[in-house]
Amino acid sequence: MKADAALFEKLKALRKSLADERGVPSYIIFSDKTITEMATMMPIDRSEMRSIPGVGEYKLEEYGDRFIKAITEHLASPEA
Repeated sequence: MKADAALFEKLKALRKSLADERGVPSYIIFSDKTITEMATMMPIDRSEMRSIPGVGEYKLEEYGDRFIKAITEHLASPEA
């Protein structure tokens, strides 16, 4: 499977927004590799998100729902 480029960019923008809110570098939220996995596997619930390498319990609790929402919205959009 190949990562969805448009979704990857949306997830990167979300990661940047979260990083800016917290005053930390983007890679602290999720690495590019983890974002690529999300854009490839497209998890739509916490169980699927938990299976993505780089998503532990803390990051799942802190950021999981926002990323799941972004993925779900992307999948529901006409250009997906």
